[in-house]
Amino acid sequence: MPATSTAARTFDAAPAADPSILTPVPEHDDLREIVRAVVAKADGTWDRLMSELEIGSLAVPEALSGAGFGLREVGVVLEETGAALLPDPVLTSAVVAVQAVIAADQPADDLLEAISSGREVATVTWASPHDVRATPSGDGWTLVGTTERIPHAETAQHLIVPATTDAGTALFVVDLRHDAVTTRTRQVLDDTRPLADVSIAKAPARLLVGPERFDDVWHTVQTAGAIGVAAEHTGMATHLLETTTAYLLERQQFGRAIASFQAIKHRLADLLVDLERARSASRYAAAIFDADPEAATLPARIAAAVCQDVVIRAAHESVQLHGGIGFTWEHTAHLYVRRALGDEGLFGSSRAHRAAIADLVGL
Repeated sequence: MPATSTAARTFDAAPAADPSILTPVPEHDDLREIVRAVVAKADGTWDRLMSELEIGSLAVPEALSGAGFGLREVGVVLEETGAALLPDPVLTSAVVAVQAVIAADQPADDLLEAISSGREVATVTWASPHDVRATPSGDGWTLVGTTERIPHAETAQHLIVPATTDAGTALFVVDLRHDAVTTRTRQVLDDTRPLADVSIAKAPARLLVGPERFDDVWHTVQTAGAIGVAAEHTGMATHLLETTTAYLLERQQFGRAIASFQAIKHRLADLLVDLERARSASRYAAAIFDADPEAATLPARIAAAVCQDVVIRAAHESVQLHGGIGFTWEHTAHLYVRRALGDEGLFGSSRAHRAAIADLVGL
């Protein structure tokens, strides 16, 4: 959920803490190993994730021909794709867009099948500025307007976007291949999450969610997105800690491994503590969302703030502790710094998330 979204929701009580939902299960470990093996290969990653592992249908209810799991399982996938800095639209299409289509007022089985199978890609304006107007046109709708900083817009086939109607804001899907739609690539810090601006000039659109349900559905979509980003950040920070520790155990200075020096140990230990806190926050938010999406607003904000902090810290520590090689273009450390800072600009800083948390709890 973007930091700029309103937090005008009240809570009678915080979600109950249940340690059992954070206990690892063998099925999650198996899924993690399978996904890790797939993303380790250079070619065809997206096709294998979507067609062979069917990750797009993980959180789709069985009644809609999905696997019937939830964000806990999706989070396992996102931790691994985040660790690998996978440039494919797993978060935007296989997670956020799928959640939006599931919530459609009328069954959208054709669209859901196309997206969840990976045959087509959808992106969502859930964290981006948008100014779009919808007007009735025959049996459908026509959209006019612009929306900015859309992940994977140039490679996607569908854009899910809120638009203003005479009756209020509603959620629509527009075909990005239509002649009335143009995209413009943005220069970004993080090339692993490409962004583009989209201009819509009287393009036909399909109504997904009407004004009556828009606020609740859009809030749920944003919450799912925030939890997904937190899972990616958890995976990134885990990878950075593991690779940095491995390097420090090998790098020799003054006749001993750098990792044996107390100052280095303390920095790694502090990062590990922060990472465990972030991992718990991320997985707890996913579990709460699966049980009751309405109750997940506060946990999602907490996870977003904590995980944003830890991934930025882990990225900077990785650069510093790798020494001279960590500052080079050839090393991967800078890619994680770019992703962490790029996500901060796109999805909101931890400070903004904490301000929203304060509003939620009445501080």
